[in-house]
Amino acid sequence: MTEREKHAPRFPEICPGDWIGEIVGSCSVNFGQVVQDGPPRQSVELTYLIMPAALAMPETRFTWPGVIVIMTPTPMKTEHADAGSLFKAAHLPALALSLDVTRGQFSDMLRMFEAKRLRGFHFTLEAGSDGAWPVRSWGMGAAIT
Repeated sequence: MTEREKHAPRFPEICPGDWIGEIVGSCSVNFGQVVQDGPPRQSVELTYLIMPAALAMPETRFTWPGVIVIMTPTPMKTEHADAGSLFKAAHLPALALSLDVTRGQFSDMLRMFEAKRLRGFHFTLEAGSDGAWPVRSWGMGAAIT
């Protein structure tokens, strides 16, 4: 082990189980379309939210910086085996959480994000490999006044 490796920061392992998170900044919503080569050639819409977040396992003291991407389904892929995925950056202490939602759920969430009512959330990871973990479940709540 080199001197540099001895003094390199050590980050906690990503473990299956319950996690918590907080949205820590402004969200951006993105719309687009891309043509998929065929046959038959097909135009597919893209709609997604991107937001900065802090992610942690409740029993650890370390909070991972991260980003959340919330995707709506396209006509080419409407069913998902998981509720999303968590990915670990290869050379940074950062995570990316991708959540799959329905078109209706996305529309409901967009209103709550615009009103800045969604901040905290939770999710449950399953065992993963190669820097990716499937999300078994996730949830967010907002107070309505």
